[in-house]
Amino acid sequence: MQIATKIWDSGWGAVFLTVYTGVAIQLVRPEPLFLKTLSVLPTILVMFLADQQNNRLINFFAGGELRRSTDQIQKITGHDDFYESASEELQNRVDDFDRRAYQKNISILAGLIIALTTPFVGFYLRGTLGLGIGLVIGLLATQLLTRRSIQELNRLAQNISEPYTAKYENQ
Repeated sequence: MQIATKIWDSGWGAVFLTVYTGVAIQLVRPEPLFLKTLSVLPTILVMFLADQQNNRLINFFAGGELRRSTDQIQKITGHDDFYESASEELQNRVDDFDRRAYQKNISILAGLIIALTTPFVGFYLRGTLGLGIGLVIGLLATQLLTRRSIQELNRLAQNISEPYTAKYENQ
């Protein structure tokens, strides 16, 4: 995929991670403007990691559901190369799954990074009160980004076999 497409497909996790990093840099070192441009570095790193390790991340977070769906597709189609032998419409659905899984992987990783770093940033800025606020923000990031994205990724993995089921049941 092209870089512009990867950026466009990165989703809300990348946006929240960039904003979080920018705010953290502003609060820690408000003077230098060039540091604010560094707020995109964690997002770029997460996007690169999600792109390079997309299949491993999908298997880690939704491996059981994906395996069940893949086994079901193999039973329906009767062979292992179900993507290559599928119609263009089915291939587009699988490609859409990959794109959405990429978004969810970025959201999962961004939520984990935010959840792990906010208590430390909060403690650095405001001591114990900041630690408490950081823990609350970290829990929100875990719930809104990580947990929801894992659930959505599992739902996507469950539904990947639906187009194959519909196509092969009608034949």
